[in-house]
Amino acid sequence: MGTDTVIVVESTKPVAAAPSTTLEFQDICYHVRHKDGQNKQLLNSVSGSFRSGRLAGILGPSGAGKSTLLNILSGFKTNNVTGNILINGTPIDRRKYRREVSYTPQDVCLLENITVTESLEFAADLKLSPDVTMVQKASMVVDVLKLLGLSKCANNPVANISGGEKKRLSIGLELISNPKIMFFDEPTSGLDIIAAMQVVAHLKDLAASGRCVICVIHQPSSSIIQMFDDLFVLSEGHCLYRGPLNNLVDTFKGCGFECPNYYNRADFALEIASLKHEGSLLQLRERAKQQEISAVDEKKMPNEAVNCDEKDSMLKPAVDGDSLNSSADSSTPSTDRQYPTSEWGQFVTLTRRTMLCTFRDLQLTKMRLLAHLFVGLLIAVVFYNVGNDGSKVLSNASCLFFFLIFVFFANSMPLVMTFPLETSVFVRERMNNWYSLKAYYFSKLVADFPFLILGPSVFLAGAYYLTSQPMELDRIVMLWSICIFTSWIAQMTGLLAGSVLPLELSVFCVPCSVIPMLIFCGFFVRFREMFDFLIPFTYIAYFRYSFEGAMQAIYGFDRANLPCAGDFCYFSKVPKFLESFDMLENTFVMDVCGLLGWVFVLHVALYASLAWRLKRTR
Repeated sequence: MGTDTVIVVESTKPVAAAPSTTLEFQDICYHVRHKDGQNKQLLNSVSGSFRSGRLAGILGPSGAGKSTLLNILSGFKTNNVTGNILINGTPIDRRKYRREVSYTPQDVCLLENITVTESLEFAADLKLSPDVTMVQKASMVVDVLKLLGLSKCANNPVANISGGEKKRLSIGLELISNPKIMFFDEPTSGLDIIAAMQVVAHLKDLAASGRCVICVIHQPSSSIIQMFDDLFVLSEGHCLYRGPLNNLVDTFKGCGFECPNYYNRADFALEIASLKHEGSLLQLRERAKQQEISAVDEKKMPNEAVNCDEKDSMLKPAVDGDSLNSSADSSTPSTDRQYPTSEWGQFVTLTRRTMLCTFRDLQLTKMRLLAHLFVGLLIAVVFYNVGNDGSKVLSNASCLFFFLIFVFFANSMPLVMTFPLETSVFVRERMNNWYSLKAYYFSKLVADFPFLILGPSVFLAGAYYLTSQPMELDRIVMLWSICIFTSWIAQMTGLLAGSVLPLELSVFCVPCSVIPMLIFCGFFVRFREMFDFLIPFTYIAYFRYSFEGAMQAIYGFDRANLPCAGDFCYFSKVPKFLESFDMLENTFVMDVCGLLGWVFVLHVALYASLAWRLKRTR
């Protein structure tokens, strides 16, 4: 390895040597159920062990079960899994285990609007106990920056750093809590050879400091594979080899596979794992199985080998991430919490981070506010002075309708575009035990609330006056509140779509979902003109309550007859105008209750969608 990849490790808290740790797994089986009802076995009685101080790699062709095994060992995947996982010979306690391990997926999503240092500082606030002082946290952040070679880009936004630096930053985020076991899924994917060697060199240093470091690797070069101490080779859900890298060639040679001189050992192992000569592969499987039996006999483990069909297992799935508390032993003291910080501390930190990201997001804040201001002035010019003229009441109804249409789309579509990335960050951090779903959920709502208020307020500030709406405080407040509630529903719709659907689909589905709400709002088609069986749908459409509430704010509550600029104004009498839209006077409170009902339903749906997203990853 060249001098560029030599890392000088200083004696710091985050990289201090940990006590010796041995991760063992026995008879791990995993199956998935196809749509036809048939089960497919992806892992078949896989056993092995990894030790601290040694960099271990999981190698195999596509579909061999590498990432599946890594997800199971890290505790991410528990459904349809049987087998045992042990730490230093003791079966894992799920809650404690998740505090001692970290998992970094192949494609790590990071918040791009904060700097590298800020990312590590927020991680320290979330992952370290409140007993750790701010000075100690700052020292840890500096140490991690030095260890991973990120000092030069410490003050750069994450969006502006290179792919290799992002990979190292993702390592540093988990390194803050000093985990005993670290899992990485293809940490070198998408990197050039130099950046990949640097990342693996850092992983080698982490292992040398006393951690158990396990990586899934895909087609490593000769220079990269030689950095690994141990290999675990998989083929079609079976183990072909487990042990030191230096014994790989001799083991395969003993089973009839001759490695050519000067040939990449990783490529050689992949070629063997991809062959269909069952007889030769069975020799390797049996040899790996004999290693397992010998290890078990030596240790005299209390648990016998488990058949894949048995139901009882140390890896029984939990209902969701938060219910893992119940899997702990009932004798665990109450002070042994799942998270290092309290839910209030998590809420405060997450709110600060979300607001900082939002303020720095050009699309979500500056462009959003400019759009509210610009469109408000545009509507004011088009509908100038229509609000107090009996001959232009239909135009003013269109003006109010456009108010609501713009407020909805201006506050839903930006979140549809930006929230999927944030959801991916949430899933990774939540599964790595950073914080609870409840803390994240409420922090997101509180952090977005100022922008929920600011946008419609900027929009109405000019549009209301220039369109000559009645300058009465109570009517101004009523119309403003209707716009706020509509914006609130729009925000929740955008968040819900962004959390459940892929970006391409959510951009299409959100506008489509609004069409029925507009059709049944009473603006385009009067209620008396609809079929009777369609009338109940009008009470479901939130735009009915928005439009009716806006009309009540401007024309309800005994407003005086409107002045008429022409010879005759049919709708100069306000009650007659409301009657033409099949509206009763003074139903504003009912409209507000309808909108609040939708806000409540969407809040529940968003929480359920985030919980479902977490459960789906298991």
